[in-house]
Amino acid sequence: MSPWGALGWVVFSYLLGTISWSYLIVRKVKGTDLREFGSGNLGATNAGRVLGRRFAVGIYVLDFLKGLGAVLPARHLFPADLGGVPLELCAGLAVVVGHIFPFWLGFKGGKGVATGSGVVFALSPWTALGALATWVVSLLAFRMVSLSSLLAAVSLPIWYGFLVGWSGPHLSRTIFLAVVAALVVVLHRTNIQRILAGEEDKIGE
Repeated sequence: MSPWGALGWVVFSYLLGTISWSYLIVRKVKGTDLREFGSGNLGATNAGRVLGRRFAVGIYVLDFLKGLGAVLPARHLFPADLGGVPLELCAGLAVVVGHIFPFWLGFKGGKGVATGSGVVFALSPWTALGALATWVVSLLAFRMVSLSSLLAAVSLPIWYGFLVGWSGPHLSRTIFLAVVAALVVVLHRTNIQRILAGEEDKIGE
């Protein structure tokens, strides 16, 4: 693939990421703006507060598929580099950024957990399953979705290094996963403040 073609795929990946399923589905079902409810976040968890758990799961899956849709073609159909960086990583970052900063919603979207999960699964399924195990154990232990998402994100480069390797040809992916983890942590900073203050909502409360 030519450099222009690779750049075009990165732009497409960003635009794919900007499809805010939580916003669109809540608007369609309730006729309201999800940003006016709960945390104001355009993600599956906040949508679940308005529409219920069944919709939350469906929205999570749709956001997850955005990550797959950006990375899998870049990895298997037309692998290329963009400025020395594998196209699959550029596309993965672009789709997550699109989800977090959708231009048509004032650059205020979700926190990238579901879409990032799809990206990680496309890059390294075993790493994604390791992070999922971290999420489940954390949720059972602490009953806080936000804390579970944070711990799962931070565990990504650790799981990847443990299962695949940190150095050599794996270094670029390790760095990418560390960047994704850092993004998730930054976007959950208000949740972190509530967790430290003992004010974060728990499942069942």
